[in-house]
Order: sequence, then C-alpha cells, then structure tokens
Amino acid sequence: MTGVLDGIRVLEVAEWGFVPSAGTVLGDWGAEVIKVEHPRFGDPIRGLITGGLIPGASGRNFIVEQLGRNKRSIGLDLAKPAGRELLDRFVAGADVFLTSFLDDARERLHLTYDDLRRVNPRLIYARGHGQGQRGPDARRGGYDGVSFWARGGIADRLSTTGQPHVAQRPAFGDFIGGACIAGGVAAALFRRERTGEGCEVDVSLLGTAVWVLSPDITAALMYGFMLPSSGDMPRAPNPLVGPYVCADGKPIVLMMLQVGRFWPHFVETIGRPDLLERFPDPAPEQSDAIREELARHFATRPREDWSARLRASNCIWGPLQTPLELPDDPQVQANGYLLDAGGVRLCANPVQFGGAPPTVRWPAQETGAATEEVLQELGCSWEEIARWKDAGVIS
Repeated sequence: MTGVLDGIRVLEVAEWGFVPSAGTVLGDWGAEVIKVEHPRFGDPIRGLITGGLIPGASGRNFIVEQLGRNKRSIGLDLAKPAGRELLDRFVAGADVFLTSFLDDARERLHLTYDDLRRVNPRLIYARGHGQGQRGPDARRGGYDGVSFWARGGIADRLSTTGQPHVAQRPAFGDFIGGACIAGGVAAALFRRERTGEGCEVDVSLLGTAVWVLSPDITAALMYGFMLPSSGDMPRAPNPLVGPYVCADGKPIVLMMLQVGRFWPHFVETIGRPDLLERFPDPAPEQSDAIREELARHFATRPREDWSARLRASNCIWGPLQTPLELPDDPQVQANGYLLDAGGVRLCANPVQFGGAPPTVRWPAQETGAATEEVLQELGCSWEEIARWKDAGVIS
C-alpha cells in the first residue's frame, strides 16, 4: 500500500535528534519531508563523528543515516531576508512545520506559530523542546541527556544507590519524544480533516520522561515512597521471572508472571519433570531453591539449544541480545524491522500499515543536496537560483 501520509508535505526546520526523529517517522509513513539546513554548516549533528564524539568511528555518520532517510535536504539561510521570504513560500504549500528552535530564535526569525499561520492557516505547527512551553525554564535549551534522562528521573530509576548514575544511550529520549511528536502530528492532521483548521502540537523532553516514568511517579504519589530503582530491585519471588545464563555465557530471560499456570508445562519443556514432584505448587519461600536448580540446568546447554526447546512451547521468554545479535533475530528479519538504505541497514519505526514495513525511498542526503530540485518544484527560475547562490542564501 502507499504511505498513509502520501501527499502530506512536511517542513523540518529542526536540528539534532529529537524533532528530526519525528520527521523520520513521518517520512517513513509516506510524507514528503523537506529538511531545511544552514547552507554552510548544516545540522550540527552532522559533526558528531568528525568531532570525535564516537571513538573509533569513521566514514558515514550513523545518526545522520538513521535520521536523514526519506528526507530531501535544502540549504537555506533563514537569517537573510531572501531566505526567510523563500521559507514563507514553502510554508504556504506545507501541511506540517517541525521545529526545535528556541523561543528567542523563533521570535528573531519570525518562525512562531502566529507568524506562520498568517501565511498558512491550515498549517500543523509541531514544536519540540526541553522543559515545556510554560514555567521558569520554558525558554531554556535542553538535550535529552539533561531534560529527559537527568531531570526527568530516568537516570535515577535505572541506577544503583551509592553508585555513579547509569549513562544514557545515544538519543534515547530523542527517539521516544520524536515518536510522540509524530503521533501528535497525525492526530492534528485528522482534526484538520474534520475542522479545516491547523493547530499547534507541543512535546517536551521533560514531559516525555514523565510519561515514560509514569508507573514510578504514580506509585510514588499514591504510596508516599518510591519503588526500588533497577539497580536496587530485589530478586523477584517468582523463579520464572528473570535471566538465566546458558552454557555459552548467553542469557535467556523468562517472563511468566503466572507461575502456577506455566510451571508444569515449563518443567516438561526444559526436561526437568522431577522439579514438579519436588515443587508441585511453587511458593515464594521456595523461589531461591528453584532458581538454583534452574540456574544449574540452564548452564548445561548453549542458548541456541534452549531457544529451540522454548520456541516449541507456550512459555514466555526471550534471548537477552546485543545490538550485533538483533539483526539475526528471525523476528526482526521476518517483520522488516531493519531497512536497507544504500548499503547500510537502518532501524524501522515500529508502526506498520497494511502488514508492510516502511521503505527507504532515498537514503540520507548531504546538506543542500536537493536545493535546486526543490526550488524548481516551487517555481523558482534558474536565474533566481543562481542569484541566491551567489548571495549565500542557498547552497
């Protein structure tokens, strides 16, 4: 089937990972995404590899490849009057405007929602930022490592008391928040179909963290104390919940919350019916003894053997995998969770329509690679394009 957002035009005036990841999702869903970058410097995220942030990395920038697919890049200097006028021409024909610019920049460049809806009243204006649109820190910048991971409480809940806090994975909050923006944009487009009116969509990294951490926060507010952090979490009283290390050192994770329901079937599956005789109705006080038996038993075979047995059963389990192991997972392969993009494999967003994974119409582009093409589609002449290039308005 064609993309569900086929015919929707998105302008992405955003940098780094948070809001651009929303553009990636919308592009995966079929929207035409035009990424507006500074003609000389581009999106600063392009410099993460050459700047040495990732030791040992060279060549293609992994995060640019992941974020930049299904987008056409144009180089446009919005600080120049001619560049700003050109943007309004794009806005007039756009459906969605994505931005991560701070308030000061948006006001200086006349990129606020009020500015742009005067050009296009039907525009969906989606803004992503650090701490929310109101309050004392609303105008402050924020990255996911601060606004989401640290301030949002994620680091605290995943760490061990008395130990250094766990470091965040790259763009961890950005991709979660970007998915929220994309969902908000889709809802706003649906509303526009009904009312004919555009609207503003607002998502912050801090608000995203509050949502992600909502079970912990709700429990703390309800009970007056915090649930144990991941590093302090006591071992579950259910022996069918948790990891077991196999003979090759690779773990398997069991997750059978109803121990009474699964216990008879599980012990038959792993070839230990004798455990049913010893523990016919496992009780919490027997958990340690059962875990010791299971740990010894899982250590007798490699994970591949246990996976074959468990896969043929109704047990709830999964291999504890690394990013290098995930691509070989048969479920990842069967469902198209990895996409081919010009010689590199990228991660698909998880939403599929009509039973089909998204496709890569084109891989990430260099800054300004599509400037001339997109300006011609806008109706600009070659004489105008040449003049703007000479003036540094475009690249």
